[in-house]
Amino acid sequence: MSEAATETAAATGRTAEQPAAAESAGGRAATTATPSQQARRQRMLNAALTLASRGGYDEVQMREVAELAGVALGTLYRYFPSKVHLLASALAARLAGMREVVLADLSDIEDPARRVLAMMNRLVDELSRDRLVTEALVQAMTLAAATVGTDIDNVDEAMISLIGIAAFGPDHVPDERDKLLTNVIGKVFLSDLRYWLGGRLTIDGVRESLADTVAIVMAGQQALSERGQQRP
Repeated sequence: MSEAATETAAATGRTAEQPAAAESAGGRAATTATPSQQARRQRMLNAALTLASRGGYDEVQMREVAELAGVALGTLYRYFPSKVHLLASALAARLAGMREVVLADLSDIEDPARRVLAMMNRLVDELSRDRLVTEALVQAMTLAAATVGTDIDNVDEAMISLIGIAAFGPDHVPDERDKLLTNVIGKVFLSDLRYWLGGRLTIDGVRESLADTVAIVMAGQQALSERGQQRP
């Protein structure tokens, strides 16, 4: 099977070599894998980001990723059934890797909305360091379909964790309201990044949009919390 045909088949979560490959490709596998499997998976993610830094989304080709990571092409597809799966997983890992940087010293800021905005601005700083890599990751999120569910869930969980910790502290357990809050901020953020990558918005414009979005969303969250406390 050619790489293009394999990519098409893999996008549905099935390949000729591994009928059940998609089930083991997402975040669940990362948490149950052996150390050697985790190391292999990380090499693949690193290879994808290296290629993305050279030319964005189009530069990331599965065969080249496999060669750079030192694995067989079939092995790569067993971990990541398509390029979108691969890059969505890379984004989740990148967000998790930024955790310490973007959450550092937020305890000095009293207002929860200001803490969330400070964290988001640091996230902008990190993502804007390599425009081509960010373009590849954002493009993957834009193209992701239902078959990329677990990988997208991992991105959502990473964002929920970052915003929840920034707003409520490291011991906060996210609830459904947190997920709604993160969903709104995340969608605006992704849209603004696309505008920035397309040259329709400056990075300062992204920050201004985030400031407005965070202020509105956090004010709504506070109002809902106060209303809940007033109920008998």
